[in-house]
Amino acid sequence: MSANTPNQSAGQDAVGRGLAWVSRQFALVGGLIMLALATMTVVSIIGRATIGVSVEGDYELVELGLAAAVFLFLPECYLKQGHVVVDLFTAGCKPSTLRILDKVADVLFLIVAVVLAWRLTVSGFESRDYFEQTMILSMPMWWVYAVGVICMVLMGLCSLHKLVFFWGQPK
Repeated sequence: MSANTPNQSAGQDAVGRGLAWVSRQFALVGGLIMLALATMTVVSIIGRATIGVSVEGDYELVELGLAAAVFLFLPECYLKQGHVVVDLFTAGCKPSTLRILDKVADVLFLIVAVVLAWRLTVSGFESRDYFEQTMILSMPMWWVYAVGVICMVLMGLCSLHKLVFFWGQPK
């Protein structure tokens, strides 16, 4: 259902290039977090198997780290049009119909990003106010919500820019 190429979806203007750059940096940070978590998991498993000691709180660290990493990947995934698309119903559609469906999807992404940013903000403040923390390491959990809010705002800005920048352009 994708009428735009990944390069087009980032935008050719300065704002689009800036959003694409920030999204790419977020994705790289998410990748580094995943790499660190994988390394920690291997160290924990080897320690548990060999000397009977694992990394304390490894499950908590993986849980929080993966949540942050997934949020960090979302804006870049949106710009690269990497989300799952079911082509079963759109395989026979005309290009003009596909462009309309792409715009509808962009509007839906904008709505989802705004609603998630709002709800994550509310939940993050509640998590902070109630001192929600992990069980073993006693790490505060509100910061994961903050990462989610920032990433949803970025994804919302990307979708808004894509809608504004490409709305009137012929394909």
